[in-house]
Amino acid sequence: MASFTLDGQTFEYLKPDPEHQPEDAKSWTYGKYPKVLATVPLADGGTVTVYAVAERWNPSHILVSWADDGRHAHWAWIPSGNVERVSDSDWDIEEYRRCPENLRSIRWGNRMPGFLPA
Repeated sequence: MASFTLDGQTFEYLKPDPEHQPEDAKSWTYGKYPKVLATVPLADGGTVTVYAVAERWNPSHILVSWADDGRHAHWAWIPSGNVERVSDSDWDIEEYRRCPENLRSIRWGNRMPGFLPA
């Protein structure tokens, strides 16, 4: 069973079958993956929502990847109805929230998270 820790809580998650052949998968351009919120199915029957990037898709699922508290990468094919795009501002706020407090001034300086330069 795959597991990850997010905000100090450990989750065992399922990796749903993408229900299609590998040749049905399409890819977004490397480095230009859409930022998304993905609802990941858990082994206990629940779900957890994670900020992730969408890397590939097929007619029914999207392959998303996300980082846990230790910055370890995780991947799962998620049903497309459980994935939604997020704005760059929302992503920036989440990165700020997850960044250690003593490092925030290095990345954001005096800028408030979510207020991105034009």
